[in-house]
Amino acid sequence: GELHCIGATTLDEHRQYIEKDPALERRFQPVMVDEPTVEDTISILRGLKDRYEVFHGVKITDGALVSAAVLSDRYITDRFLPDKAIDL
Repeated sequence: GELHCIGATTLDEHRQYIEKDPALERRFQPVMVDEPTVEDTISILRGLKDRYEVFHGVKITDGALVSAAVLSDRYITDRFLPDKAIDL
């Protein structure tokens, strides 16, 4: 049988865990994905908006989405978009 798996990791973690295990490394094909731009992040947040509003029982304005993307990009330096904007 086949098992399809998608994982996400950083380059450092890939070097630390995957590259050191040849059997594991040959079972995965790396796909490099750049961090989305602030504009792309705003689009991602707009796509998530309805589900987050229903789940949390709140209304989220478009301005809040834009601010989350812009401000998280400016002030949260140890994480990447869209993750850090989603957490805001």
